[in-house]
Amino acid sequence: MSLERTKQTVDMYYTVRNLIPEFFRNRDPVILQEQQVLTYVHVLPFPILLDDFTQIINTRFLGTEDDQIDTIKFIKIGIMVSELIFRSTNALGFQLVMDLKNVSLGVMMKITPAILKKIQVVITVRNIL
Repeated sequence: MSLERTKQTVDMYYTVRNLIPEFFRNRDPVILQEQQVLTYVHVLPFPILLDDFTQIINTRFLGTEDDQIDTIKFIKIGIMVSELIFRSTNALGFQLVMDLKNVSLGVMMKITPAILKKIQVVITVRNIL
């Protein structure tokens, strides 16, 4: 990778963090645990890499009331887990398997097109890194 390409990659990483601050601020896992966010979702990264050096992450949502779900906090958890995987394994990417069996329509309606676009931007930048 050339020096210029490395500079662009680092610049994009921090630019996205500033453009979408709601996904990247207040990311302390202890605070998220105190807010009971982690009681509504189980995140399990599989320990073995696939042939293409990607890792499977299984996410299972537990049933809950619609008003107790904060989609931004769930996205924060997903980003935190993916960063942890990239730092602690040789994975070049990940494949996300989501069990949405217990997710209600009310929860799905909280995921707006604007949130989906922001998620797409974060994933695009992460895949470039």
